[in-house]
Amino acid sequence: MRIISNIKVIKIIAIILGCLIIAGLGALFLGLANSYRNIEKLDNNTKNKPRIVEKKINQFNFLQPTEAQLISSSLGKNNQILLRYIYKGNNVLVVLDTITQNIKSIITLKKDSIIWEKS
Repeated sequence: MRIISNIKVIKIIAIILGCLIIAGLGALFLGLANSYRNIEKLDNNTKNKPRIVEKKINQFNFLQPTEAQLISSSLGKNNQILLRYIYKGNNVLVVLDTITQNIKSIITLKKDSIIWEKS
C-alpha cells in the first residue's frame, strides 16, 4: 500500500512539473514574438529616416622628379607614407608626413662592391 501512495505522489509531481514546463515554453514564445515585433518597428523607423554619411578625403599633392620611377608606396604608423623610387639608378626612399604634408626624410641606397659576411 505504501508503494501505491508513493507512485500517486510522483504522478502528481510529474503532472505539475509538466504543466510548469508547458507554461514556461508558452511564455518564452510570447516573449520572442514581442521582441520580433519591436525589431520590426525599429526597422520601419530607421528606413523612413535617410542617413547621410559624409567622408572627408584627404588630398595630398607631392611632386616628384621626372626621372624618378615610383616602385611602391605604403602607409606606415603615425600617418607617414613611404615611397620607393628608382632615381638615376639608385633606390630612393622618401618618407612623407601626411599631417604636415612635408618630406620627413630622404634615404638614398647606392650599390657598392662590399660583400656582407656573417660575423
